[in-house]
Amino acid sequence: MQNQPMNSGDQGKLLIFSLLMAPSIIFLFGVIPAIFLGFGIYMMKKNQDFSSIDTAVKNFKGYTWLALIGCALSSLYWGNKYFSEEHRWYYYDNFFAWLIFAGIAFAYLIVVQVLFYSPMNRHREWVEVNGIFSTKPKSDKSSVNQSEVDIIKGEKLKQYSVADELIKWAKLKEDGHISEEEFNEARIKLLKRN
Repeated sequence: MQNQPMNSGDQGKLLIFSLLMAPSIIFLFGVIPAIFLGFGIYMMKKNQDFSSIDTAVKNFKGYTWLALIGCALSSLYWGNKYFSEEHRWYYYDNFFAWLIFAGIAFAYLIVVQVLFYSPMNRHREWVEVNGIFSTKPKSDKSSVNQSEVDIIKGEKLKQYSVADELIKWAKLKEDGHISEEEFNEARIKLLKRN
């Protein structure tokens, strides 16, 4: 299943993840994780290597774990004050606010795994080569080269001599622009035309 296009369910998960990231970006907490993921996607597309996504998700999780630990420690600090002081109402907001932030950070750890990484990892070979939201494969470079090499099928070939064309193809083969197999196919086609 790794070399299959993403189905609409997996694409929907990525869209939901993007929508869930939007509030954290607006409140500036999610800018750094969004940069990690954006850079990972960019490098994956550039290098056609899924390890960039692996690294980006690890960085995202590391940053979120730091935020979770910081929020939990702050919650413990304010909770200690809340349960020990006589002015509890003063510490009430701080305690629960930091507790909620810790819960949000924990939720982002789960969300990045379930809604972002798992769908991408299930289709990692497809995503590497064709992109996240593509449903049709990109043409292989070998097929592009084959169509470029297959110039012999035109009728314009009759104005050239077969010997000149064979010399040109031999030069291309010597320079390493075409393989031995492509040269032999072209030679056979040229000799059949004459």
